Amino acid sequence: MVIDLVTRPLRLLAAGTSANRTNQTFSGSSSARASDGAGGDAADRAGEAILPECVDVAVVVGYRADRLGIHEPAERVAALCRTRPDRLIGFAGVDPLSNDLDESLAALKDLGLRGVAVAPADQGCRPTHDRFLHVLAWCGARTVPVLVSNPGLASPQSVLEFARPSLLDEALREMPTLTVILGDVGAAFADEALALATKHESVFIELSSVAGRSMALARLVCDAHERGLAHKLLFASGAPAATAERLIERLYGLCPFTSSGSPAVPREVVRGIIERD
Repeated sequence: MVIDLVTRPLRLLAAGTSANRTNQTFSGSSSARASDGAGGDAADRAGEAILPECVDVAVVVGYRADRLGIHEPAERVAALCRTRPDRLIGFAGVDPLSNDLDESLAALKDLGLRGVAVAPADQGCRPTHDRFLHVLAWCGARTVPVLVSNPGLASPQSVLEFARPSLLDEALREMPTLTVILGDVGAAFADEALALATKHESVFIELSSVAGRSMALARLVCDAHERGLAHKLLFASGAPAATAERLIERLYGLCPFTSSGSPAVPREVVRGIIERD
């Protein structure tokens, strides 16, 4: 089974356009906001963009960063997932510094969403902040996975320091039931992410930030393989900005034999990243 762990089709719905016009640099403007509801032709286009034939299940990830003026409502994520409930899973974008934090967390169950996405650098919330830790504790107590990813990390307003994976180490030591999925490895702190995944059994790394960059993808996968961490890498395209088909091609492209006669990354290792039971 191929599970695309990170897709962001709400940008496509918000723009009211087709997938081939959404591969653009992130902007923190309010024009990126998504309105309530998801239906009609726009929802169909979004579904087609993130559910190609090669993908069995896709995770629709919401995004909220109040300081950047961006809020993709959890209701919108849930509405899109309801259009294909057998193949779409939703993660709500939650801002720990928002005034309605507890209401946002409480709504997850009613909306049928399965995970939480936080963006500490974009939100200006240090991962050791009490409100951020509150989110992690809430999710850990309910075995709700947490995706830590900052789509606006290249924005001047994003606080790069708050994207450091090492800032999550203490919380992970104290919350053994917490599952964390790290994004951003294509932008910064890849070594810290791998170190954190080495230390903690419940830490994983998703590939969407390197899905469209062949060399960065190769470095990450080869490094993880050398450390015995390839099983911690989760297939994620970031569609529609990139495509699952192209990511699969790039991953299998890592398999050709080296001059020493051994594969750069064994094919069965790559297959294990792409296909999960």
